[in-house]
Amino acid sequence: MKITLFCLLIIINSSNLLGQYSEVGILMGATNYLGDLVPSKEYFLGTNFGMGATYQYNFTDRVAIRGNLIWGQIKGSDQNSNYDSGRRQRNLNFHSQILEFSALAQVNILPFHPKRNFKPITPYGFVGIAVFHFNPFTTYKGKQVYLQPLGTEGQGMDGYSAKYSLVEISIPAGIGIKFCVSKRFNLSFEFGLRKTFTDYLDDVSGDYVPLNELRTGNGDMAANLSNRTYDKDGNQIEQAGNPRGHVGKDWYSFMGFSLTYSLHKYIYFEKKKKRRRGTKPKKKGNGRWM
Repeated sequence: MKITLFCLLIIINSSNLLGQYSEVGILMGATNYLGDLVPSKEYFLGTNFGMGATYQYNFTDRVAIRGNLIWGQIKGSDQNSNYDSGRRQRNLNFHSQILEFSALAQVNILPFHPKRNFKPITPYGFVGIAVFHFNPFTTYKGKQVYLQPLGTEGQGMDGYSAKYSLVEISIPAGIGIKFCVSKRFNLSFEFGLRKTFTDYLDDVSGDYVPLNELRTGNGDMAANLSNRTYDKDGNQIEQAGNPRGHVGKDWYSFMGFSLTYSLHKYIYFEKKKKRRRGTKPKKKGNGRWM
């Protein structure tokens, strides 16, 4: 532990020699979801647009922290399945917006600093923690209906769990590659997965609740949207006790580009020295980027 802290102090203190600077920028790309309605082999069927803003503080040419604010959409539908006829019969679907704030630690594989004698490109990795908001909804008879208030798996009824929270924690982790475009602008491309601690991004997790019990406890809409399996005459098929979802937490991801603007300053060390000595400083050429 002492060795780790000592090494960390060396890295941070070395920033006095290598220079600290900040970056601000925008993010744009795609969001995806992995869960009961989109298994891994159908991952790209759930692709949606995502965008956001980022702030990064570089301690050294290799170590940085950053904060991201990302908005995106996720979706899933059993009707998109080409592998599982049982899922098509289950007939569930959802959409949700995701609003995420994350704090990340980033490590560059190669030294990176605009306008220094370092590499103008570097791969990097990142990991951190995020807080996000979601709110799954579906379409029923042409209208948008939010699912969490309904309690489609009996949430809120006696003998069942409470309704799940719409604000959760996730663990973002991923990789990327960063390019120095000019002395002020940097372009990055990255892919990051988010491990969540909820199984309800899609409002699907446990077993079917008996239809009559659900109608009595949470209303007709909860029963209609909990069980969307029908016979050839259009009547609901009772599924009480059968699995509606699968055990395991849901995931989501963001993949895309970021364009950042460096807020470093050009400081003339030789100029400062000359001023301290009372001599006239040179105009340019002996400075360094910070």
